[in-house]
Amino acid sequence: MPTSMEGPERPGGEAARRIVAIASGGALGTLARYGTARALSGVSTGFPWATLAVNLAGSLVLGAVVTLVMERWPPTRYVRPFAAIGFCGGFTTFSTFVVEVDRHVQHGQVATAAVYVLVSLAAGVLAAAAGVVLARGRSVRAEVVPDPDGPGTLGAAEPISSDERTRP
Repeated sequence: MPTSMEGPERPGGEAARRIVAIASGGALGTLARYGTARALSGVSTGFPWATLAVNLAGSLVLGAVVTLVMERWPPTRYVRPFAAIGFCGGFTTFSTFVVEVDRHVQHGQVATAAVYVLVSLAAGVLAAAAGVVLARGRSVRAEVVPDPDGPGTLGAAEPISSDERTRP
C-alpha cells in the first residue's frame, strides 16, 4: 500500500488546485489593473478615472462570468475561482477607491469625492447588471441554485417562453 496518495483523492488536493486557480487569476488581474492604470495615467483631470475604469470593467466582467459559470457553461470547479475571485478580485480595487475618496475629502474636494462615490456605486451596479444581460443574451427567469463556493444561493436562469412574457 503506497504511503502517499496521488490525484484528486489526495487530501487537500482540491483545495490546493482552487487556490492555484485563484492566485493565477489574481496575478493576471493585478497586472491588467496596473496596465490599465498606466494607460490612463496621462488623464490628469484630478478625477480618479483609472480606478473608476477598472472597477466598472471588473463589475461588468464579474456579472458576465458569474452568469456564464452558473447558468450557461457545464459545471466546472476552477473557472469561477480563477475568473471571478482571482482575476476580478485582483483587477478591481476597493482599497484604492477608498483612499482616493479620502484624499479628495482631505484636500477640500468634497463634491468630487461625493460624485466619485455615487458614480462608482451606481455605475458599478449597472455594469454588473449589463454583464449579466450580455451573458444571458435573452430574457430569463431566476431560479435558485446552490452556490458552490458558499452557504448561500445564487440566481440561475431559465428561459422565459413567449407566452409567459405576454402575461400580465
